Amino acid sequence: MRLCIVGIGGCGGHLAEGFLKNQDVAILKKHLGEHVSFGGVKGLWLEADVQETENQNFFGSLERGCYPGFFIPHDVIGSESKTSKLIVDRYGYDVKKQGFMRQAEFLKAVFEIFDSDEEVKRAALSEHESENPILRAAWDRIRPHTTLAGLNDNNNGSEMCDGILFIVSFGGGTGTGFVNPITRYIRRERPAYPVFVLGVLTEEGTDPQQRAKEAKRDLGATISLYDLLTKRVGVGVDGVIVVDNQIMVEKFGQDYSAIDGYIHQAMRPFVAERHYPGEDPPSLAMREKFIEGLDRPPILVPCYWQEKRRKDPEENLVKKAITDGRLFGCDPAMADRAYVFTRGFVSLDKIVRAVARQTGLAEDRIEPWRKLGENHADEILILLRNPYGEEKGCEVKGNLEYRIHRVIRMALKYMDDPESNLVQKGMPDLTKRALEDYFYGEDGIKMRFELGLKRIEEGKKPFFLNERNVFERSAQESDAFELRRGDQKVGDGEIRRLVEEEVRRVLAERGL
Repeated sequence: MRLCIVGIGGCGGHLAEGFLKNQDVAILKKHLGEHVSFGGVKGLWLEADVQETENQNFFGSLERGCYPGFFIPHDVIGSESKTSKLIVDRYGYDVKKQGFMRQAEFLKAVFEIFDSDEEVKRAALSEHESENPILRAAWDRIRPHTTLAGLNDNNNGSEMCDGILFIVSFGGGTGTGFVNPITRYIRRERPAYPVFVLGVLTEEGTDPQQRAKEAKRDLGATISLYDLLTKRVGVGVDGVIVVDNQIMVEKFGQDYSAIDGYIHQAMRPFVAERHYPGEDPPSLAMREKFIEGLDRPPILVPCYWQEKRRKDPEENLVKKAITDGRLFGCDPAMADRAYVFTRGFVSLDKIVRAVARQTGLAEDRIEPWRKLGENHADEILILLRNPYGEEKGCEVKGNLEYRIHRVIRMALKYMDDPESNLVQKGMPDLTKRALEDYFYGEDGIKMRFELGLKRIEEGKKPFFLNERNVFERSAQESDAFELRRGDQKVGDGEIRRLVEEEVRRVLAERGL
């Protein structure tokens, strides 16, 4: 599987740079041939803040023909756009505001407006020939690097990427908010196309880069994780690879360049080409392995180790990766599957047996892929699928449940803070009602996050269940609903009762 690397936001851009650096020979800083990335990957950087793009010198502007390049999706909306004015007047959201992609709930709401409001759709279609011009523009820059572009424009299909890896920070910024809308948008075109997310959970305390409080960042992270993990297979991503920056900071201090380099190194076995002869499966077959038996995307915890080449390296590679190389805390014994990527000269059977011994997994639940290595070293990346589910595991420091439980609690704390200003003054009544219901309603995410905490405490999988939108109905439907209320045909209480009955019915059917 050859991946298109798409970094979103500041952290995503920094990490994407490591994957997209030119591996070609250079003399006096000038490369002698075409741009050649490790593993043959292609990619780009999506950003919302012009200032961020000016503070780096790796990515050039895609609009000027540079590669690797950056792209600011909301720039497709003109300053005099009727679509933009309609959204501002009706909902109070300014999609032209510089750096607007800074909150997960903001972006979530904006793209749901494009999806649900028929008048906005018509305006966007008239002005931009697309009902959702921002996501369309972003996808138009990603798609040419993938096999979905076909063989047009003199492209050689064998050189195109047959999967996508989005790289984001779960820190409440651009990546946190944009990754869910763009992945869902792509799925409308090709439900079975392999799409993964590598998400970095920011360390505890105040983020020195964004200067954002932990609780605020944790709300953005929880909203993003909730949306990623509750979308059905074929609608959402095929796996969320999580990295805990708290572990990285404890390992490297606040040397973020070193942290980025290590995360990139750890993921190299995943993105590397050069499979062993006869062991290069089609990307769709690999995707099926990741989602087999699931109806929602899994959490994947990466465990990585590298060492100098030695005789019979398999046992030590696996043991070190599992015990010392976890990039997110977890109990490996709770995983329901393991996906193993090696580089170097190793025995397939020995690797599988070693992983089985270290995790307790049956060998038929371990999927190994071998790739040729380099530099006289062997390395291994083990992706543990859903390694959580222990009752009261949230009380065990070092477990995935412990970290996620804390993040959700901090998110709830921020929601209860009157200074959080989640429902801003001056917003149109339509948006205020929608946000109040989304955050604090009887079926809002506050209640759903609390349910998630309970499920974690009880050791249930998954800990998040069903999707929740900010705008459940289009503007026209909302207006009509207000009129019906005046006629006493139906009210808020009746609708909530019907929704709650449906939720209870679905939960009962699933034994939850």
